[in-house]
Amino acid sequence: MCEIPIEEKIILATRAKANSYDACLWELKKRFNNNFGKISKIYIVCDANKNITEINGIPAEVIFNKRSIKACAFNSVIDRLNEENDKRFHLLTFSIEVDLKSENIEKMISEINQDKENTIAAGYRLKDNILGETEANIYANGDLMGEDIGIAYKVPWNTCGLWNKKFVYGTGKQRLWFDEICESENNQFGALSIKGFQDKTEYEGMEDGLAIAKLIYDNSNLKCKLIKNPLLWTISGDDERKLKHRLKLARKNIVLSAFINIKGYSIEKLNSAAIFV
Repeated sequence: MCEIPIEEKIILATRAKANSYDACLWELKKRFNNNFGKISKIYIVCDANKNITEINGIPAEVIFNKRSIKACAFNSVIDRLNEENDKRFHLLTFSIEVDLKSENIEKMISEINQDKENTIAAGYRLKDNILGETEANIYANGDLMGEDIGIAYKVPWNTCGLWNKKFVYGTGKQRLWFDEICESENNQFGALSIKGFQDKTEYEGMEDGLAIAKLIYDNSNLKCKLIKNPLLWTISGDDERKLKHRLKLARKNIVLSAFINIKGYSIEKLNSAAIFV
């Protein structure tokens, strides 16, 4: 078997709480094996200390973070990668709820490697099992499968996004970092009312879109890519879990726009740099 070129290899990272760790591990074992070859290492960010060295022959490690499912949890992985820093790979952030296959990983790698100097990230549109077409289009502020949608729906999400190693290991204005403002306890926005729901939700999340907005604001010619062909995002759980998912999708455009404005970045620049492929 031929050695996979380093340009074709990635780091895979996901998040789990202690009570979902076993399910996460089972899902990773089911999906990825040592024959795939492109995954150099797997990281699981978890709020419990777990001892693991490999998953189906792929080197693996648990990074303890008591805020493992918060918006900025993947900063723990970025820190770890920069500590090791011997070999550099693109970073795939991933939720086990997404039906990700090897060909999807290959497609994201290909999209970044087409312009490694200027592509921050590549990701997939996601189609979940909760929202109907009409509801999804409302939350996206346009036709979800078209290009006339809100800014949050034009960028890759950490739910399934591949980040260019140039920025994962970057410094200064070319450093990928997820801003702590995206965690509700670190901002002063308060609660957000979503039309159609009596429930309120927090100003939180969209750390991925905000990180891209910052990099684009600080660097000319940068872009991000969103692959139109959607991946299935399967949400399980009771009615409360489904409602939380609806609120999460409904707030995305409002939240990202608010964060961009308060940080002084440019929605217009981000909009221009977001490319559909």
